[in-house]
Amino acid sequence: MLKAIYFALHFAMIFLGVIIAIHIDMWIGLGIFGLFIIKFMLMLPDLNERVDQNERLRRYERQHQQWLKGDK
Repeated sequence: MLKAIYFALHFAMIFLGVIIAIHIDMWIGLGIFGLFIIKFMLMLPDLNERVDQNERLRRYERQHQQWLKGDK
């Protein structure tokens, strides 16, 4: 839950940077935009880690099915 709020705040700060760049000062706004776009991208989940988790789940399922059948 806390990570979702942190993620949403990064998203909001990206747009705040754009608004500041348009209305107040371009360089400060672009700096805020750039900083938070990098932080936002770093918070995105790693897809390779997800594949590894799915493979572990499939392996567990196969072992569990073998155990239910009585095979070893």
